[in-house]
Parts: sequence; C-alpha cells; structure tokens
Amino acid sequence: MSTIESILSEPITVDTSKAVADGGLLALTHAARHFNLAVEPEQLIHRLGRTQGVSNSQDLCRCAQWIGLRARHISTDMSRLDTVPLPILLDTEQGWQVLERVEGELIILYQPSTGKICRYPRTLFASHWQGSAVLLAEATEQPKRQRFGFGWFVPSIRKHVSQFRNVILVSLMLQVIALVTPILFENVIDRVLVSRSLSSLQVLGIAMLTLALFEPIYGFLRSWLFTNLASKVNSELSGRLYQHLMTLPMGYFQQRQTGEIIARVREMNQIRQFLTGSALTMVLDLAFIGLFVAVMFSYATELTWLVLGSLVLYFLFWLGVGPILRARVLREYELGADNTAFLTESVTGIETIKTNATEAGFLHRWERQLSAFVRASFRAKVVGILAGQGIDLIQKLTSALLLLWGVTLVMEGKLSPGELVAFNMLSEHVTQPILRLAQVCQDFQHTLISMRRIGDILDEEGESGNGGLASVPKLQGGVSFRGVRFRYNEDGQEVLRNLNIEIHPGEFIGITGPSGSGKSTLARLLQRLYVPQHGQVLVDGIDLAIADPVALRRNMSVVLQESVLFAGSIAENIRLCRPQASDAEVYEAATLAGADGFIKALDRGYETQVGERGGQLSGGQRQRIALARALLTNPGILLLDEATSALDYESEAAVMTNLQRIAQGRTVISVAHRLNTLRHAHRILVIDQGQVVEQGSHEQLLALNGLYARLWTLQMKDS
Repeated sequence: MSTIESILSEPITVDTSKAVADGGLLALTHAARHFNLAVEPEQLIHRLGRTQGVSNSQDLCRCAQWIGLRARHISTDMSRLDTVPLPILLDTEQGWQVLERVEGELIILYQPSTGKICRYPRTLFASHWQGSAVLLAEATEQPKRQRFGFGWFVPSIRKHVSQFRNVILVSLMLQVIALVTPILFENVIDRVLVSRSLSSLQVLGIAMLTLALFEPIYGFLRSWLFTNLASKVNSELSGRLYQHLMTLPMGYFQQRQTGEIIARVREMNQIRQFLTGSALTMVLDLAFIGLFVAVMFSYATELTWLVLGSLVLYFLFWLGVGPILRARVLREYELGADNTAFLTESVTGIETIKTNATEAGFLHRWERQLSAFVRASFRAKVVGILAGQGIDLIQKLTSALLLLWGVTLVMEGKLSPGELVAFNMLSEHVTQPILRLAQVCQDFQHTLISMRRIGDILDEEGESGNGGLASVPKLQGGVSFRGVRFRYNEDGQEVLRNLNIEIHPGEFIGITGPSGSGKSTLARLLQRLYVPQHGQVLVDGIDLAIADPVALRRNMSVVLQESVLFAGSIAENIRLCRPQASDAEVYEAATLAGADGFIKALDRGYETQVGERGGQLSGGQRQRIALARALLTNPGILLLDEATSALDYESEAAVMTNLQRIAQGRTVISVAHRLNTLRHAHRILVIDQGQVVEQGSHEQLLALNGLYARLWTLQMKDS
C-alpha cells in the first residue's frame, strides 16, 4: 500500500474547536506524516509561544523547519500543480488545506476544519484559491556545527541578497556621478574659461546641474536602503542569538553574572552596525578605486604613483597602530561589562542594599569601577585620536606634494589647468575611502572584540534535543535515580553520592533533610537542568541524559521556593505554559492552588498587573499563582521545591486541603523543610550528605527515632 493510500485509509479525528485557530498547524502536522514525522499542533503552538496557531505562511515555514522539513512560500496557479512535489499546503478561502494528489481534473485535499479528505474539480477549486502555497520537502543533512565567526552571518546576507544588489546598483550610480563630475569641471576650465566658449558653458552647466540634482537623490536612496537592510538583519540576527541563549544549559548562567551576559548580547549591535554600515560602504567605495586609478593614470602617471605611495603609507601606519588600539579597546570593553554586571546586581538587590544601609559601600565600589572604565576609555580614545591625526598628516602632505608637482607639470605644458583640477577631484575619491579607513579600522577592532564576546554565547553547546518537538507520550510518573553521583564543578564537592530512589506512578513523595543535603540538587536533576556525572535518572524508563529536555519539561511542572512572575497580568502569568487555555481552566487552576480568593479581592481581579518579577504581590501570593500555573498544564509529574515556604498558615492550610485533588492522577514530589506539609505523603525520603538515610511514612519515620524524628521534634518545639 502506498503512503498516500495508507494515509487516506486511516481514520482521522480532529478537535474542531481548534480548527479555526490552528488550521495551518493541523494542515502541517498532517502533511508531516507523509515524511514519517510525528508532531502535534500543541507542540508547535508551545514552540511559537502564542495563544493560537500560525498567522501567515512565514510562520508555517518556520514550523516546518523546526520539525525537520524544508519549506518555501510560492505564488503559483492551477496549471503548475501537476509539476510541484506533493503534499503541498494551499492557502484557500476556507483556510489552509493539504493537497494530497491530483487525479486528472480532480484534486484531492485534506481539510483540517473537518478532518476529511475531499475531491474537487479543478475549475471549482480555482475560484476559491488565489495561488498562495507552501512547498514542503525533506530537509538535507544538517551541516556540522561550526564556531562563531563571520560565516555565521552568511545565511542572513544570502536571505537579503536582493537588497544588497539594490545597494550596489545605487552605489554604482553614485560612483558614475563621481567619475563624470571631474570631467565636466575639466571641460569648464579648459574649454569655457580658457577658450571663452559660452555655447559650451550652457551645455556643461545643464549637465552639472543635472548631476547636482541626482547625486543627493541617489545618496538618500542608498542611505534608506542601508537603514532598511540593517533593521531586517538586526532583527534576524538578534532573534537567532536570543533563541540560542534560551537553549543553553543552566550551568552557563550560573557561572556568569546576569549583567555580563546582557553586555555580551548587546555586542550584536556593534557587529550589525559594522557589517551593514561602515564596512559595507567601505567595500563598495574600495571596489571602484581601481577604476578611478585607471582614469588618473590617463591624466598623469607621476601624480598617480604619488597617490598610490600615500596609500602604502596609510597601510604601514595602521599595521603599527592597529594592535595597540585593539588592546586598549579590549580593556575598555572588559571594564564596561563589569560595570553593567555590577549595575544589574545593584538594581536587582536594591532591597537588600537599603535594608542593610550599605548604599555608601556600593557607591564607593561603583565610583572605583567607573573610574577604571573612564581611564581605559580615555586611553583607547587617545590612541584613536592619534591614529586619526596620523592619517590626516599623511593626507595633508600628499595634497601639498600633489599641488606643487601638479602646478609644475602645468607650467611645463604636460598638464592643462582643467586636467589638474580633475585629477585632484579624482584623487579625493581614491583617498577619501582610505581616510575613512581610520574610523573603519577602529570599528573593526571593536567588532572583533564583540565577536569574541558573543562567541562565548554562540560557541556554547545548547541542551540536546529537538526543542520540545520530540514525540513524548504523556508521563505516567515513574521516576528512578540509579547510582547517581553529581557535583556542580569538576573540582567541587560531591553533592549526591550513589543516590538510589524508586518512585512509582501516582505516588505522593516527600523529600526532606538538613540544609545542603542535596534535596534541591535532586530536583534540578529531575528537571534535566543538569546531567549527573555517574548513574542514571529515568522518567518512565526514559534516560534524561539522552531525552529531549523541553519535551519532557512540558509534561512536568515545577513550583520553586522563589517563584518568578513576569510583567503582565495574573491571568497571563497563569497561562504562561498554556497560552491557549480558556478562562474557565485558569479559574479552576487558581481555585485548586488556593489563589482564586485573593485574586478576586483585587480591584482588577485576574487582569491585575503583577509588575516586574511579580513585585506588586506578596511572596505567598506569587507562590500560589506559580502553583496555579503549574497545575494548568495537568502535568504527569508535579515537583514542589519548598513551594509553600512563603505561605502563611491559613494559605498553607487552603493548599493542603486541596492536596488530595492536586495529587490525583499524577506523581507529586514535594521537597520541603516544613515537615507538616509532608505528613500525608505516601513515603517520605530523608536525605543527608547526598544519600537517602531514611524512608517511610510519617508514622514509620517517627517510630525509627532517627534524623526525621529529631527534625520533627525541633519543629514542634519551635511551633
């Protein structure tokens, strides 16, 4: 049976409630089955980060590339449908549909809105389709990952090659004007001024006025094209950088300060400005220097060699100054990054600074760091100024020698006055790009440093996996730690030591122990934020070391001790992991988390803005919203890492009352110091020094009269 026939014979079930919003994704996922690719629309919606599906053909192409297909939007007509490779996605009046095959005058379509295969006559279908389509094909083998360098920008340049072509064409017109203008001046001086020919003056005057009119027009057009091109390239490059940043493992972020990472990301602007600004302009100008030099040789060979000799001097000068400037600029950038990191740390920790009255100490440290940065910046600028003045000196000496030698040639009759003026104008078009070379070289030094700093991000290996698009069945909740040993750094202390744990699906497991015993580390390994150096962590038999981390985390929800909310409304924060969730589902999750009461008491209810990091809410309110966010995804595994630590006893009691409903149908793992929150757990694991030292129910552990009993007694005395 052929692939087409097997697909046609399979029963098709479609959630028609999502058909309008996600019709494009339903069409794509159906077409993907032709290429033996299994993916669900919900996975693509999650990857898109939207409440609904695709909005245009560009979104469809992006989604196709994510699942391992090549895709391209085309505009075609009915006559070409016999020649294009199938299946193909068609944008019709009824939404996106999949063209399965063509049978003579009939076309066979899959309609996501109904989930059915339909047959249409060509003429009838042509009236409902305007020719918009997306071609699909199997992706070629992915190239080997290469280190970050100028080659990283090639795909973006190729994508906008048509705009680069337009820039080159406009630049060509400007160079033609620059070439013709000196010739006109030569004729005005030699034929009009010397020969006193008024008839020639009128013709030449009209030509000069025409050039004077068109030069600023072409100049504006080139600047507009540059700006437009730079905006598009910047958007694409910044998006690729941010996308890679999000794939980096947790270890990368914990080894670097937040401000340092932000400073590195900002370096992309420097690279973009160089590639689409000064560097591109310089390349275009230098490309025409050969033509100008050839014309100059036709005027005066001796003077041309003088100009070329000055170019050699420029090159030798920069050969000596360049390394010094690079070292100064590097030091300036390093201190600037330190300042950004310190400023970020100060702002995020402002409450601690104020409550400890340490403003003066931080101010003193800031002034010291700022002073070092200013000194380094001054030294770099001094070298830059000296470089510019050196270039200017060579240019002035060259101009003086050209004038003296040129006048001598005129007096000897080897050169006319008009030819001397024209030669000087042409020489300026040769030397001006070289004069700008001083600034371009400084920009190039900055760009090299920026590339090295961004390379720290882009050369870092991201988490393995398929970005959450791997097909992972809904988790049953079985968890195994088998001989797990883990340390955060190669030379650091071992945090987990031969840890062995078996958790059955549907169990409510409590984990407790003294501070520093490895409880939170265990939770991080379960989330696949880290991979153990020895042993295995398995979920439903899947080894997390080789699993797609994003796909697994979508089936696992976590509530942390420090619950971070993002700027936006309460409803938006609860919907963070499921943007398409209905209001009723949001209200249900909030009620289950004990948050519905306080939310409704707020003036704007679920539309209340939480502020940056949820700063407008209390710690307990943030934790309940985070719990609601976790429950909204209906996870197979719910991990609570000190999730009730910020709750008062009344709020905690409300959550505990709902605990049976929260734990129903899923595995719950609760890491906590407050042992009363673990009393109803099926089993409690007591961890000390990276090992399980006790386990059992609350009553069994009290009967053992060990570490758990001692911790319980201490807490009961405190309460």
